[in-house]
Amino acid sequence: MSIAVGSRRQLIYVAESTLGTTPANPVCKVLRNTGGNGIQLNRDTLQSNEMRSDRAIADVKYGNKKPSLTVPFEFSAESYDDLLESALFGTWATNVLKQGTTLKSFSIEEGHTDIGQYQVLTGAVVNSLSLSVRVNSIVTGSFALIGKNASAYSDTSIDSTPDPAPTTTPFDSYTGSLKEGGSTIAVVTGIDLNLNNNIEQLFTLFDDATYQIAPGRAQVSGNVSLYFESTSLINKYINDTETSLEFTLQDGAGNSYTFLVPRVKFSGYDKAISENQIVITLPFQGLYDSTEGTALKVTRVTV
Repeated sequence: MSIAVGSRRQLIYVAESTLGTTPANPVCKVLRNTGGNGIQLNRDTLQSNEMRSDRAIADVKYGNKKPSLTVPFEFSAESYDDLLESALFGTWATNVLKQGTTLKSFSIEEGHTDIGQYQVLTGAVVNSLSLSVRVNSIVTGSFALIGKNASAYSDTSIDSTPDPAPTTTPFDSYTGSLKEGGSTIAVVTGIDLNLNNNIEQLFTLFDDATYQIAPGRAQVSGNVSLYFESTSLINKYINDTETSLEFTLQDGAGNSYTFLVPRVKFSGYDKAISENQIVITLPFQGLYDSTEGTALKVTRVTV
């Protein structure tokens, strides 16, 4: 009997019209990823408190189902546009995506094709997004999804012939730019962008599956690191001065994605001092900007 290996694993997904319901005869897409832990189904253990003369545990029950999936990735053009919509609760409009209030859910199947076993996460919504740009590196990130339910394993896929994933090359740290307050910064060594939707799974009596996915406030945050050449950004933190951050990623074909946090407050700074360099890291909080109508804006250019 063969064992399952990660190189044969596949994620496919399809958008849902009704939260938690996989469309009939779904036409799925392959979801690019770099591994992770796969679909997880956590449940509380409800242990009986009955006291017995033999000191044994009388019974154990299992509590509410709390399914989840983390999808680590190397960021590339057109590969994650659907999940970005779910993360921002928005919709692409003329290649611009802003924060909104529209919940977008998916059915996501994890298939172990070498042993013919498949599990489906339904009602999957992006709870958090992280993106990391580092010197001499491919741009990486992850989507953390929370679901309504997860199926038992089956030997039948929901779509045995899914549409292939895009083949665009991943973005790297060599082509692009970072702007602070509208001006380009040339001494940046890294930037992290995080979005947390603070989703909670709500439950009702007589059902162990999630009743509703309840989003909280969307929090945009991150860090920017740079060589210590100027005190400008440190002083903006000290003086409680707002600014903006914008970074653009571009691949060799000319595809690009620009992430704009139009209203930023730095929340501290840290100095890492070594013999050859001093690197300043400033955490930041993104706030709603009335001009842009969002706290995070993504603009894509695809060729």
